[in-house]
Amino acid sequence: MKPIRYGVIGAGVIANYMARAFTEGRDSVALAVTDVNAEAARKLAPELGGAKIASDYREILADPAIDAVYIATPPFLHRPMTLDALRAGKHVCCEKPFMLNAAEVREIIAAQKAAPHLKINSASSRSHCAGTAKRARQMIADGELGTLYHICYEQVNPPYKPGSVLPPWRDDPAKNGGGISFDWGPYDLDWLSFVLGDLFRPRVVFGTMGNYFPLTKERVPPCLNVDGHHSVEIICDSGLTIHWSRRAAEHGPVRHNIELRGTKAGLDAYMMAMPERPGMLHYAYHGTDELKTTILPDKGPIWEDTMVNPIRELSRAIIEDRAPSNTPEQNLRIHSILDALIVSVRTRQAVRIED
Repeated sequence: MKPIRYGVIGAGVIANYMARAFTEGRDSVALAVTDVNAEAARKLAPELGGAKIASDYREILADPAIDAVYIATPPFLHRPMTLDALRAGKHVCCEKPFMLNAAEVREIIAAQKAAPHLKINSASSRSHCAGTAKRARQMIADGELGTLYHICYEQVNPPYKPGSVLPPWRDDPAKNGGGISFDWGPYDLDWLSFVLGDLFRPRVVFGTMGNYFPLTKERVPPCLNVDGHHSVEIICDSGLTIHWSRRAAEHGPVRHNIELRGTKAGLDAYMMAMPERPGMLHYAYHGTDELKTTILPDKGPIWEDTMVNPIRELSRAIIEDRAPSNTPEQNLRIHSILDALIVSVRTRQAVRIED
């Protein structure tokens, strides 16, 4: 089977991280790259294996030799570029956040219905390849934890380094969607969607949010107009309650833990690569014995593999003619939560997500 031939749209930092996906000799090669910054495209082209430089993304979409596109542009461009790609008959891997809101995701779903053979995924699915995520997903599907009733998902990011500079769109919700909620939130919610499967049916959302703030006069983050922390309660159709908290640049240590609790057992997992962790922890009582803690041997996330996994996964889905592990329908649930969070913060009320 011939490899899937890609056009790369956007040559920024994240596209440079992804270059390996097209040169590692698996199922993906890059034929072309484009960026509004022509110099960035020229620098990336050799890393992509000698991809040609296209003057405009529409040139890539018009090329019959290209099967799929990887869209690595700022979020406000994801919708028009994805729609144009689908109309041009190209499969799409789009960077996260997939879109800016649920309404845009619905447009993508409608466009895909006109070309159902085309595959679409979001790069928020990077962690799907981790052995820990696959094991947690299987344990839940097999009922090993019993009825899942509570999840606590907490992540505390380190602050930006002093003097950090980001592109202006990162500090503009109209172009970025938001701050940490749209930068890291899609990863969190995508991990939950993958691991929980059909249990991930969000129905009610209540949350609080606050913007980034300076830790000291020397540690002023480059983004002050977007959220830097949020705390959210998500109630799913089954009654499963998810407490989701992500914070950054605070007066405290970094931390990451995911607690899943069921009526038969509990599980402590993680989405990020955590080399200091021995593995996922499984908890259970047996008879009159004290709580038994078991370290599971499954392989945790590996940075190099998680980065390129969305391209690997999309290519395999195209070759095998199946749905990728992340779909527009799953992204609709993710963006419905983000939409509801924004409304809840504004109204200080719980928000119901309708079908």
